[in-house]
Amino acid sequence: MSDNVPHSQLDSKNLHCTYSQTCSSLEPAYLALYTEFLTKSRHNDIPNSPVARARLRTLIDQTRSDSQTCSESTTHSQILRVLELQESLLAPIRTLPEDVLIAIFEQVIETSGEPGITFTSRIYTRLSGCILSLAWICFWWRYEAVSYPTFWSRIKIDFHHQDDFLRTTEMTAFLAELILRSGVSASLSTEIVLSNPDAPLPPVVTMLVAQAHRWRQATIKLSFVSSRHIDSLFPLEPSSTRFPLLVDLTVNSRCSFSNWILDCHPPLQKLELVKLSESYADVLGSRSLKTLKIRCYTGVSLARLLHVCPCLETLALESFDFVANPDVQQITCRSSLLTLDLGRDIDNIPVVENGAWNCVTLPKLIKLEVALPSLVNDEQWPDGFYEPDTSLRELKEVLKRSECALQHVNLMLCVEQLSLPREMVLEMVEKFFEDMPVKAQGSFIEDVLLGEWNVDNYHWVW
Repeated sequence: MSDNVPHSQLDSKNLHCTYSQTCSSLEPAYLALYTEFLTKSRHNDIPNSPVARARLRTLIDQTRSDSQTCSESTTHSQILRVLELQESLLAPIRTLPEDVLIAIFEQVIETSGEPGITFTSRIYTRLSGCILSLAWICFWWRYEAVSYPTFWSRIKIDFHHQDDFLRTTEMTAFLAELILRSGVSASLSTEIVLSNPDAPLPPVVTMLVAQAHRWRQATIKLSFVSSRHIDSLFPLEPSSTRFPLLVDLTVNSRCSFSNWILDCHPPLQKLELVKLSESYADVLGSRSLKTLKIRCYTGVSLARLLHVCPCLETLALESFDFVANPDVQQITCRSSLLTLDLGRDIDNIPVVENGAWNCVTLPKLIKLEVALPSLVNDEQWPDGFYEPDTSLRELKEVLKRSECALQHVNLMLCVEQLSLPREMVLEMVEKFFEDMPVKAQGSFIEDVLLGEWNVDNYHWVW
């Protein structure tokens, strides 16, 4: 080989050839070498023998030497890119066993902001997800990622505008391919958000519903209540009416759509609904249910609900809508509930009164999160003295009756203005904790330790 051929054009058989070339004439050679090593990197074409690795190290040394002597910026940049690719072929991660690489993928995915695959059209139509980024690194990573169905088993579909259904044919086809990558046996986590009642049902949603027998976690948000759309979403066919793996269900819709799923008696451990009636509590009844979140419960009291869910540990409730029903026999319930949330994750003050706690005791309750009513309602402050409203009085009565030992209390005050008399705030807190069965120092007011709480360090909640 001629002395004026740059080392960047040398292959592993000619690493010891000499060359002399100015930096300005190196550009075409390094462009070709960059393409060569980029292809090797993408295919994970690593040197497998000691001789091949030694030759590559020699080539790396020569490339590094070129980078140190080259003064032309464009060529210097190309040399550095080639050097990066060459060194990458010797990186230890390229020789990891398959199970170790999969374990790394799992850790990266679980700690990422997008552990699943998301199709959203709220801002612009796109697919995103951590697993997609990993699969685009190289052919080896893509092969390993595609061969592991669990990585493709979390899918969110969010259609927001009517024309999204018309201009996403290609994206829908690609997403359908990703659903196929989840295999036939891996459990699925799905989220379906449909915001336009006038748009046709997207084909990809139909595909997800067809896999309902594989759902393990499902979140369904419908901003419409049309029975026509519900029927099209879940046709009444035997293959579509079983949820044998479903343990976590969230339905954000005020229609009776959730009842359709509950009728199938899935083995739920966590359930979140907008509305639930006492007449439907027996259908919900399950010994496997651990967490239940309801915005509004309608019935005579909470006793039947707690009775049919004997293993329930966490109950979150925003409001109780009392409905007199003389045909319903009252049940006495000694619940195993550990956590009661009355306001932590909601915007409005909870209204849980009118006998909601009749015939209920909570002897095992250890954690209470509750929002107190406004401090500036004149009707609550006759003669300047605070009186707790009905819902709080009933709550305190059931707590005292239960003889539970609360270990953690999160008390939230909702105010309508920043400037409040200190004595009003202190009086309200004192009234709330008066005769309360708080047995531990780990009790909190808005995440501030009870013993350290005062008006000055209070976090106002709007």
